[in-house]
Amino acid sequence: MFDIAWSTIKNRKGGFIAAFIAVFCGSAVVAACGVLLMSGLLSGVSPERYAGAAVMIGGKQSKDVTQNFDQHYAERVTLPASLAAEAAKVPGVRAAVGDRTVAMSIAGPRGHTLDLGHPLYGHGWESAALGPFSLTEGSGPRGDQDAVLDAALARKAGVKVGDTVRLAVGTTGASYRVTGLTAAKSGLDRQSAVFLTDARAAQLSQRPDRVTAIGVLAEPGTDAGKLADRLQKALAGSPEPVSVYTGTDIGDLEFLDMGQSRGFLVALSASFGGTALVVVVFVVSSTLGLAVHQRRRELAMLRAIAASPRQIHSLIGSEILLVATVAAVLGAGPGFLIAGTLRDAFAAVGVLPGDFALSYNPAPAVAAVVLSVVGARLAGFIAAFRTARIQPVVALRESQTEPPKLGRVRLNAGRILIVLGLAAAVGLPMAIPGQLAMAGAAGSLLILMFGCALIGPQLVKLVTGLLAPLLRRFRVSGYLAAANTSANSRRLSAAVVPLALGAAMALMQLSTLSTVEAAAKHQAATGVVADYVLTSDATGLSPELAGTVRALPGVGTAGPVARSQVMLTYREIDKMATRPFSAQGVDPRGIGRTLDLDVRKGSLDGLTGDTVALSWMAADTAGLGVGDLADVNLGDGVEKKLKVVAVYGNGLGFGDVTLPHDLLTAHTTDRLDAALLVTAAGAGDRERVGTALTGLAQHTPTLRVQRPDEFAAVQQGQFAQQSWTNLIANSLLLLYVLIAVVNTLVMATTARSREFAMLRLIGTSRRQTRRMMCVESWVVVITAIVAGVFIAVPPTVGSSLAMTGRPLPHVDPAVWAGVAAFVALLGWASIALSTRSALRGRPIDAVYTGD
Repeated sequence: MFDIAWSTIKNRKGGFIAAFIAVFCGSAVVAACGVLLMSGLLSGVSPERYAGAAVMIGGKQSKDVTQNFDQHYAERVTLPASLAAEAAKVPGVRAAVGDRTVAMSIAGPRGHTLDLGHPLYGHGWESAALGPFSLTEGSGPRGDQDAVLDAALARKAGVKVGDTVRLAVGTTGASYRVTGLTAAKSGLDRQSAVFLTDARAAQLSQRPDRVTAIGVLAEPGTDAGKLADRLQKALAGSPEPVSVYTGTDIGDLEFLDMGQSRGFLVALSASFGGTALVVVVFVVSSTLGLAVHQRRRELAMLRAIAASPRQIHSLIGSEILLVATVAAVLGAGPGFLIAGTLRDAFAAVGVLPGDFALSYNPAPAVAAVVLSVVGARLAGFIAAFRTARIQPVVALRESQTEPPKLGRVRLNAGRILIVLGLAAAVGLPMAIPGQLAMAGAAGSLLILMFGCALIGPQLVKLVTGLLAPLLRRFRVSGYLAAANTSANSRRLSAAVVPLALGAAMALMQLSTLSTVEAAAKHQAATGVVADYVLTSDATGLSPELAGTVRALPGVGTAGPVARSQVMLTYREIDKMATRPFSAQGVDPRGIGRTLDLDVRKGSLDGLTGDTVALSWMAADTAGLGVGDLADVNLGDGVEKKLKVVAVYGNGLGFGDVTLPHDLLTAHTTDRLDAALLVTAAGAGDRERVGTALTGLAQHTPTLRVQRPDEFAAVQQGQFAQQSWTNLIANSLLLLYVLIAVVNTLVMATTARSREFAMLRLIGTSRRQTRRMMCVESWVVVITAIVAGVFIAVPPTVGSSLAMTGRPLPHVDPAVWAGVAAFVALLGWASIALSTRSALRGRPIDAVYTGD
């Protein structure tokens, strides 16, 4: 059977080339998703400050989630300083050194904060041994105002040993005398380092009883892996869970963004990879279905000469296995390049570190090949099912003309899927609140797509019937186009479906993004009611700044705002789920004069102690109301049962979780504020307050005075990153769909060379044939746009309901018109160019050589 299949492939290259392209590109997409997934599980970065430690001990930075991926905490999980003494007792340990890491900023020669391009951290001098750092000049710090700088930092700041340098933690600055310069054995690429006395580092960290991590220096000849096992056992009884790191895993402890990035990639690639696989199978099925449809005369002849259904399936299956295997193997390689491009795009928008290295191993390629081949084989079986099962006489008749009607099973299946898609798109957001509604609305697009694909021929006939009066204006060409579209609706449907899918994906993605962006921008702009906003251009605002501002003349209210991320654990249908939510910490005193969160239930006046306010989205997702207890993991993983005191509407603009300021900051890494909202005591005091704040900023490191509208724009940074992330990921799928569109349209048109030749031989001119195809292309384009809009509107409405509570999405007419124009141009150009190619040569030759 493989010999016959190979002979068929060599003599029918057109259809198999199209199938090859579909599987090739699909394998590349699946392989790219696999590389991202494996990178999320395996990738890492080499340690820098901890490169000299055999073993590092840190807090457990993730929450174990049953039946799902672990969630990473947004803030540093610290350790009791006393734990270093316990670690030092373990056999094989030469020394156990506690490290305190304090985010700092440094002033340049002109007094302005230097932009180093990476963080600057202060540490105790004892932890320099973990680098190991060695003095290149001068001596170590002896007093609280002494500092040792890494040599590269000193060059950027323009200082040398004996000079005075200005360092700041938040907006609190101090002068230090540079007593020495140092350099790490492995160098510092992702950070700069300042070393202070251990007492001064403990004071600046605000937690003298806690350390960032504990570095273990091993006795000579001690195996790091065995030592790590002994330390893990020895510290198992610690009241707080600890994690032990060796080798490159130490980089995850040193750089929190790496662990968070890996968690991000795992979650993204898992969800995106599933969607991509469904789209790939859908596109491959559509392409193979068209390829089998174009061979219906040949397959009917085989049935007429006694070929059994099993033999037809075996023949088509063998052909597909040959083509799909080669295409999948060749396509897996480019998938690694695509993964690198995606990594670069994610880094450009700030959701991945620029130096995040992908993990390349054969597993994604093997998985891509297996999934692509299995998917193609399944698609081929479905495509050949009807041709292999019908009676030979019926097969011969249908090889000349298409069946006048679709089968009852196919029609009913299509209608059921459309109803289910509409229910998932609009019904779920109305019946099931929160994140599940969003997932249902997003997934409904594929359900609607499958439904429209099943009834596609009827859509083509419907649009053709509506356009019939317009088609008649083209006389011969219009008559031929109308007759062709009506008689060959199945063939045209195979071209319409991928074009409609591309239009629907683009319309839904762009409309959903614009809807949420518009809502978030409006909430942030109207929610900030303060007169002025103080922010920092470095690490954040010191907590004591609020008291300083409140003492300024004319100031009525000064409310600090801290930012972090927390996790809510709740029951989702039949299992427990944990999701991260953006959080802010506010002081409820006078909050009405600084922020308007659009409180809908309860009151923010009670936001003190162990309490929380939730956005309506978070409350609906977790099934919580005013008076309920929320199961919350704060930024550093500490679990709390918090009483819900309010539910508010402006979650998109300010975060889904609002906590008391002191509660949130106590569980952040640096305990700094993101902003300070200032309102004058009266309208006549605004100018005086503005002048006073400007003067304060001139003498306070890193402090900036902003207008409320400027701050509202900055608020969108986190959401913008999420939006760009979704857009980048879906752009890959959209690109694949567009390639499939061109592939399918060219395949469908070039396969009609024999039909064009017959028309030419009975008197139709070349120009009339081209005009006929031009008219047909517009039927295809209009049908695809209509179907695409029909598919895109319900999920877009459902997403708007789920995220904003309003059924009307924010629709930009220019965007929708642009998508429609692009779809029209793509469809028309693909058909027009392939028609010109099919019309080359003599008609008589095409009659005897064409299908």
